[in-house]
Amino acid sequence: MKKLLSLLCLLSLVLSGHAQCPAREGLLTDGEEIRYELFFNWKFIWIKAGEATLTTHLTTYQGAPAYESTLLASTNQRADLIFRLRDTIRTVVTPEIVPLYFVKRCDEGKEMIYDRAWFDYGDGVCTARQTKIYDDGRVRETSFDDSRCIYDMVSLLLYSRSFDTDSLTIGQQLQFPMVTGVRVEEQNLIYLGKKDVETLSGSIYRCQVFSLVQKKKNKDGELEDREIIRFYTTDDEQHLPVQLDLILKFGVAKAKLASVRTEN
Repeated sequence: MKKLLSLLCLLSLVLSGHAQCPAREGLLTDGEEIRYELFFNWKFIWIKAGEATLTTHLTTYQGAPAYESTLLASTNQRADLIFRLRDTIRTVVTPEIVPLYFVKRCDEGKEMIYDRAWFDYGDGVCTARQTKIYDDGRVRETSFDDSRCIYDMVSLLLYSRSFDTDSLTIGQQLQFPMVTGVRVEEQNLIYLGKKDVETLSGSIYRCQVFSLVQKKKNKDGELEDREIIRFYTTDDEQHLPVQLDLILKFGVAKAKLASVRTEN
């Protein structure tokens, strides 16, 4: 379940080693609130597990216009018996969805997570400075440079709304760099085509489907590709994330769209 927010979160598009950064303005909406209901697949049955919300507001960062997006997720009392989740993740980006700041405070099972990252730009280089605070009070600071934009999990989700799948072929793999607390790791995203998805309200959306795959060690210690999340965004100008399927150690979890609200 630790990967729940990684998934709600996803995803920058970097094709053939060239970063698509920045995106165009106008993709983010001041006052937008997207609410999801969480479901666990537990012993062949689906149970309601909690809810998550993603809110976006116009703000300023170091005196310049920016957007702040906050992701809140929590499991209910029934789901807490399987896996407890109380997470807050916040990102600040430019109007073109260039990452500026990221903070993650998570209570996931028996693990407490507190990560922060600052993104600086100069001379054609993105520098990601990270700070991770461990349960025992230790602090680890790291810094990584890349000629491409480096993303965090929420800014990846925001940036995914700029995807144009007309230029992609089914099975095409995309790569991007993402902060992970103490490192910057290359992530692989596979375009799976389009599919109709029904929301909790009964509405049906034609969606673009992507699979996030990471290199994981198997029982023999060898690296292999392992799917960790599959997500669905509407095939229209909004590219609204309406569903996420999360592959967990104990089964599958789904985050399904419940409602969308905007102040404007």
